Amino acid sequence: MGAVLGVFSIASWVPCLCGSASCLLCSCCPNSKNSTVTRIIYAFILFLGTIVSCIMCLKSMESELKKIPGFCEGGFKIKVADPEEDKVCNVLVGYKAVYRINFALAIFFFAFFLLMLKVKTSKDPRAALHNGFWFFKIAAIVGIMVGSFYIPGGSFASVWFIVGLIGAFFFIVIQLVLLVDLAHSWNEKWVNLMEEGNPRVWYAALLSVTSLFYIASLVSVGLLYTYYTKPDGCTENKFFISINLILCVVISIISVHPKIQDGHPQRVVDNEKDGVQYSYSMCHLMFCLASLYIMMTLTNWYSPDANFQRVSSKWPAVWVKISSSWVCLLLYTWTLVAPLVLTNRDFS
Repeated sequence: MGAVLGVFSIASWVPCLCGSASCLLCSCCPNSKNSTVTRIIYAFILFLGTIVSCIMCLKSMESELKKIPGFCEGGFKIKVADPEEDKVCNVLVGYKAVYRINFALAIFFFAFFLLMLKVKTSKDPRAALHNGFWFFKIAAIVGIMVGSFYIPGGSFASVWFIVGLIGAFFFIVIQLVLLVDLAHSWNEKWVNLMEEGNPRVWYAALLSVTSLFYIASLVSVGLLYTYYTKPDGCTENKFFISINLILCVVISIISVHPKIQDGHPQRVVDNEKDGVQYSYSMCHLMFCLASLYIMMTLTNWYSPDANFQRVSSKWPAVWVKISSSWVCLLLYTWTLVAPLVLTNRDFS
């Protein structure tokens, strides 16, 4: 907990460096209307939480915590199911600490997600809370984080594992949607440049980048077969790697079909809407899901038991990764065929 308190105490002053000298309690700086600055600060808070989680995963943390006078004699004592496992410093490190740190971050961002629902303009009183009051918000995060270490063990880790699994899945799906959109935007921008400028240069650039990604994909598949399969076993691994490879080939063929090319419109970038530049509530929801994804990643998608004695790999975690890849392929396929199926809709 020394790392938690120390890092976030420093963090409470970092935002003040970019504001005026009048950084007091009421609306601690930066009470900025700059949406980019606000999002950077929230991202920095999430980044600090990740750093603290990584520190807690270090093997040397247990011995370091024991050096703190009185730290291991009571204080942050957590009740666990097995009395023999009731060792304070052991409970504060590893995946148990990671779960509690990211629990605090997820709760904070989810509360702000609910609080910022339907904020349409920066004149809304809640917008000031989103863009300012950094002292109170960081203090709240630290308070929730410290309080989370008092949560009794029991089934907390197992339940939070399920919550993290679901949240991480939705985070991956949303990122895949953005990835598909990025691929379309990138392609359309370069095709427009090819039509308006030097066609040979931009055609060569588009072909080179496309070829590079295909080569990287084939190399990745080869590495998966090399490190995650055996000639006389690993049937499930071989099946999933092979089916994904086949699906990628099929979708690649579909994407270059003449009917798909003719029916796919060029999109027009809309002007920015009046009011807020982005959805405050969705911003906090994404940070909430990101904290859950980071939690699952740092703990290697393993599931702890209630007695804090072991962690084990779970097939649900494997299915999250596999199904997310299929969702990505499905989304991309739909963006290709939708203009042909829904002829009455405008996809420009």
